[in-house]
Amino acid sequence: METYFIVRTQTYADKAQHLLSRYRYPYRVTRITGAEGCVYRFRVQAAQQDILDLLSAYGIPCQTPVP
Repeated sequence: METYFIVRTQTYADKAQHLLSRYRYPYRVTRITGAEGCVYRFRVQAAQQDILDLLSAYGIPCQTPVP
């Protein structure tokens, strides 16, 4: 199961990477540059609710893409 989410700042992207590594979730992150600036797109090998709960518990704001 894969989960995708977007983080809007480099600071939160760094924090999310550290957190995912700490809890040993395999992930990939891609920096995307658009008209409104850079965003960081994560792909994590885990259930979506687990990841969103973890990020929320550590105060990392994220958005999930609309399918």
